[in-house]
Amino acid sequence: MLSQAIANYTSHRSTSDPLPSGPAPFTSSESFKLCRPGTKPKAKSWDHHLSTECRNRLPSNLKASASSVKPGLDGAPIIPQRQISLGAGRPIPEYFPWDSLELSGKQSRGAAVDEAVVMPCTRGEQDFDFAVALNYGYAAGSPQLLRFITEHIEMIHDPPYDDWETCLTSGTTSAMDTVFRMFCDRGDWIITEEYSYPGAIEAVTPLGINILGIKMDGQGLIPEDLEAKLRSWDPARGRKPSVMYIVPCGQNPTGATQSAERRRKIYQVAEEHDLYIIEDDPYYFLKLHSRSESGEDKQMPVDEYLRQLPPSYLSMDVSGRVVRLDATSKILAPGLRCAWMTCCSQIAEKYMNYTEVGSVAPSGFSQVAMYKLLDVTWGHEGFIRWLAFLSHQYRQRRDALAGMFLWLHLQSPTPRISCSSGSDCSIEKEKTALLDLEERIYNRSMENGVVISKGSWFAAEPDQLKGIKLRLTFATAPLDSFDWAVKQFADAVRSEL
Repeated sequence: MLSQAIANYTSHRSTSDPLPSGPAPFTSSESFKLCRPGTKPKAKSWDHHLSTECRNRLPSNLKASASSVKPGLDGAPIIPQRQISLGAGRPIPEYFPWDSLELSGKQSRGAAVDEAVVMPCTRGEQDFDFAVALNYGYAAGSPQLLRFITEHIEMIHDPPYDDWETCLTSGTTSAMDTVFRMFCDRGDWIITEEYSYPGAIEAVTPLGINILGIKMDGQGLIPEDLEAKLRSWDPARGRKPSVMYIVPCGQNPTGATQSAERRRKIYQVAEEHDLYIIEDDPYYFLKLHSRSESGEDKQMPVDEYLRQLPPSYLSMDVSGRVVRLDATSKILAPGLRCAWMTCCSQIAEKYMNYTEVGSVAPSGFSQVAMYKLLDVTWGHEGFIRWLAFLSHQYRQRRDALAGMFLWLHLQSPTPRISCSSGSDCSIEKEKTALLDLEERIYNRSMENGVVISKGSWFAAEPDQLKGIKLRLTFATAPLDSFDWAVKQFADAVRSEL
């Protein structure tokens, strides 16, 4: 029951040490977990999977020296009675041109009266000093927000090994790009679904990383094809793939969601072939296929909503071989550019080594906005109510169009190809003809006033392109525009076939 879990965290907070204060305070998920260290097995070591760049990436000495609170030998924070910094080039807060931030939002969703609430953050306040938020932050995030997110991860996923960590990121796309660099050298291979998120494809391509696409069905990636391709891997192609990138819920672009049994089979293959899993899951909380137990299309009670969430790969990970990426873009606002990742401590530490010399930390403005909304205003129950509300709203839009991502396979005539120089020429010409037809449909739809996505953008292995595929989504368009938009799109398809 959610209420009991919240009570447990409330009790834990009441007996814990105060949150560290001062500029860039050291913080760690270990301080906020209910499950104490040593009660679960440890994660495996992943040294053998790390890239050359990652192994050579060291922590920033300047960032480490600037942190006002540091862990001692036992992991507990060392809080000096007084500390004067003559080392770090950190600007003095009295010259920041902002004194406070005031946000206005909704109290919660699902309450009888959804009243507006003001969420202020001011310079010098004890809860979350705005001057601290505006300064350089610690790579893992602020203690205030990381505490809430750690509790959320433990409550929803409860990773079955001991040394897991959560850290904030500057958005999932940034985190994903860093993780690819951490695990892959130029010439290495990664595994994805045969059609995958273009951001992932476009991130690895300039790094010289090859992509092996795995066949899909209505539940996403097929474990039997994954196992067969790994078992028959030809070493002449390079090092056997050791990283798999997947979107298990509402997969982009197909909209497929893996069943619990499918996830267990895929994880078993990963264990057998020592695959590290990047679980990119921005649509996890948008339960579009669920209805209340009564069968009515209405917002579900929070406990019922939580029971219907699928098991994440993080929740079944006994080895620490999963890095889970959670996003705020689909559940709060994309412009926050503040998300979180969860993985074993070894990988989290390596990730923060990159952060310290890259993005440094997520935006202080965004962290304040999220903390004041999620922890101070909503709390865990209010956050879950919001997620259940979103699921209900998006489900209504899904029913009007057919899916968060509507993945279309067009039954187009096979282009007639004449070529005297062999089958390779014929295959290349057929591919060119398909891309040309896709381009014409795309442009004609644009002329009709409707923007769609080309299927070729999502192809993990463009050389294996077969047929015309297009993606539609209901996420942005007004609900009352669907009929007109689909008609214009259909006219564009008819005009080109």
